[in-house]
Amino acid sequence: MSGIKGDVPITLSPLGNDIYRARYTPSNAGAYLLHLTWSDKQVNGSPFKVSIAETAHADKVTVTGSGVREGIVDQPMRAVIDTREAGPGQLTARCMGPHNMTPVEVLDNHDGTYTISMNPQEPGRHMLEMKYGGDHIKGSPFIVRVAGPPDATKLKCFGPGLEHGILATYNGRFVCETRGAGAGQLKVRIHGPKGAFKVEMTRDNQKDRTILVKYNPSEVGDYTVSVRWSDKHAPGSPFDVKIVDSQEELAEVKKRFPLTGSISNDQNGWQEEI
Repeated sequence: MSGIKGDVPITLSPLGNDIYRARYTPSNAGAYLLHLTWSDKQVNGSPFKVSIAETAHADKVTVTGSGVREGIVDQPMRAVIDTREAGPGQLTARCMGPHNMTPVEVLDNHDGTYTISMNPQEPGRHMLEMKYGGDHIKGSPFIVRVAGPPDATKLKCFGPGLEHGILATYNGRFVCETRGAGAGQLKVRIHGPKGAFKVEMTRDNQKDRTILVKYNPSEVGDYTVSVRWSDKHAPGSPFDVKIVDSQEELAEVKKRFPLTGSISNDQNGWQEEI
């Protein structure tokens, strides 16, 4: 067997009845000629043309995009798979959700890269398996966390920052509990007597669904606190907060403008827990 970069040794093993098994292992990809002779004469069709392809290296495949990490129910998820350094091979992908398989579309970009896309229909942990040349690529199987669609009606807001109060002792803090509200973005806007002013939002870590909101009123007057989850108002939003100078004024305000929405007396203890 001969090739551009040299000959390839062949081992013949007799199996009996004039039958032989030939074994060879090319070390390089490329075109080869396989010469087959019997009694020093080429057999019919010899030399045979043999094409050896490169071995697929699944460990050299790279993935970019959020589609292998997280997503939202009924919203397209995508990722780009780069096989340009991995040699020739076939890319396959499949995804198993908590209860059902999620179809995965593999689109060949004809430049050595592929785009995978899927549209999960159930929330929860999904397992995305990708193989190249029959072997798992680096990181596969991927654990993909799929959240439910945003539901602002499940957002809970409570704390002294949503209640009427006295300016000198006012505590402009409240909590937004987003657990159960699906995936979304929290937006808080507050307008006071002189327009909008800075709002601070914090949480313990990126995965924490409890968000602490702080603001510092600087004068008495009417304040409007707007809380939105993916551009939809939370229950009770916008909250009307009145800040006054004295206890007497506060008593009158509470009488005339009782609190509504998701604020309740049994949540007033939140102030002491912060």
